[in-house]
Order: sequence, then structure tokens, then C-alpha cells
Amino acid sequence: SKVCKKKPKFVERGHKHPYCSRTWMSSSSGPSPTSTASPATPAPTPTSNTCLLAGCNFQAQSNCYGFCDLEHAREAVRLGQVEACEMCRDQPRFTGSGLSRMRVGGPSRKLCVGCDRAARGGAQLRELGNKDSNPQTVYRRMDYRPRRAPTVDKVYQVLVPREELGRYAAYRKNLNTPQEIRTYHASLVVCDLGTKGPFLCERTSCGVCTVVRSSFHSFAFEEQYNQGRFGPGIYTSTNPRLADRHATSCISSPYRVMVACDTLLEADYQVSIANQLKTESDGFLLCFLFQVSSDEPVFVGIPDAINAAYVIMYSM
Repeated sequence: SKVCKKKPKFVERGHKHPYCSRTWMSSSSGPSPTSTASPATPAPTPTSNTCLLAGCNFQAQSNCYGFCDLEHAREAVRLGQVEACEMCRDQPRFTGSGLSRMRVGGPSRKLCVGCDRAARGGAQLRELGNKDSNPQTVYRRMDYRPRRAPTVDKVYQVLVPREELGRYAAYRKNLNTPQEIRTYHASLVVCDLGTKGPFLCERTSCGVCTVVRSSFHSFAFEEQYNQGRFGPGIYTSTNPRLADRHATSCISSPYRVMVACDTLLEADYQVSIANQLKTESDGFLLCFLFQVSSDEPVFVGIPDAINAAYVIMYSM
């Protein structure tokens, strides 16, 4: 390497660094986090063209704080090359709008994207991997589809806020004979949901992000309810094929997006027999096979009766 003149240069993901190891790169590329020398560089901006980690020439990704991947973002924080998020201390703080959060009785905090979204409140997303049981159920069922079915590309679990779960539980207790069924909701998407990590956008015009983030308390363009034949309320469907008709996007995303919901109804509400067989282990999406026979919409009057369970990115 150009530092020790003895060992070969360090190669990472096909890129040859001018140093023989991360240790030499750390000692040669700036102060450590505990150094009293010159302060860390300013937080990265989304306009960077190459990875901000010293010695890396890979192209920066817009969802990685100006780095080529999240590993290099964390490495830059560890080396003191960029300033860390004041909450998690793991990811770089970001200079985008809205990422400075005021604390009660104190100054604002500079946060990374993930911590900023958590600080905003509302539902959050967690991507399910291939080894999670629910996506595996979807994939297995799709192997036996009798007709053309969508390909599930990504599945995000919705982490519903505690207060919304409390309202949902209270609503269940008020029903005489409650039943929980799986329904589906789709709407206009105006963001790049699914392409840059498990993040919901803040645009009021984005139908899917708005209903998930607000737990169905708000819809696109700040509408409070859907309008339908049963009046103002929340309309979903037990048939994902019907919901798919509303899955529209105004961007060049490779995915269509649908929300799988847990919906509470009285037991005498007539729904597809398939949804009545829903279980926690085998009923995820009740399998996205588009085989459910019911063509009737499911109507609930208040958001306490419904929770978003999963956000599904799929392609036809």
C-alpha cells in the first residue's frame, strides 16, 4: 500500500483502496471520533455523486446519506469523517429538510432519516426477509397458482403505534361477536416506496403512505374518509384482485403497492369463506393468489376498526 509499502492494497467489493487495511485507512484519512483535531466534515447531502467515505469511488446512493451503502455510512461515522445522528449514534445525520427535531425544553437534535421518522410518530415499516415465515407462506402458495398471479417482490410489516393498537382492542370489546378478517386496500402512490428502504413519505397526496402512517385516520389529499355506496367511511376488499384496480402510481417505480389490513367486523357480516379461515401462521395475505370470490367491498365507519398489517410491493 502507499502507506506501509509492504502489504498489498486493501480490496473491497471490487474497489482497490490505496491502503492495506481499514486500520491504515483510518489513521490516514482524518481524525478519529475522539480526536481533538479538526472537527468532522459537515453532514452529507443528497447531491453527492460518489461515496463520501475516503478512498471509495463507488457511486453514492440517495437512500444511503451520500454513501454507496449503509455499511460505508456507518464506517464513516466510526472514523469520524461525518457527524453522527444524535439519537442512534450509528448513522450519519442528514441535512435534508425536516431532520432537525426540537426537544421539549432543549435545543433541536440532528437526526438520521430513520430516527427522524421514528420521532415523527405514526406507523413505521419493517422489511421481512426471505426467512420470515409469512413471506415464505406467500411464495409457497404462489408456486401453485392456477392462473397468472402477481409476484411478491417485497413485504413490509407495519409497526402500528401502541395507542392505535389500544383503540383497535377497545373496538373489539365493543362488538358482540367480533371477527377479524384480512382485507386489502390500494390507492395512488406518488413516492418511490419500496425502492429506498422501509420508509413512508410525508406527502399528503400519497394515498398508501398517508393511510399507513395515519392508521386510516387520513387519506390522500387530507381526506378524512372514502366515499362509496354505504356513505363516508373506509372501504377495503377481501379480494386483492379488486383492490389491485386502485393500485396506481405516477412515478416510474417497478412495483405496484397494496396494503393488507386486519379488519374487525360483527360475525354476521358476510365475507368470503377463505378469509374466515385466516390464521396468524398461514393466513398472511390469505395468499395473494387473487382467488377470493367475494366482489363486495368491506365497509367500516371508523378507523378504530382497521389496522394496516403489511405493505406489499408486487409486480404483474
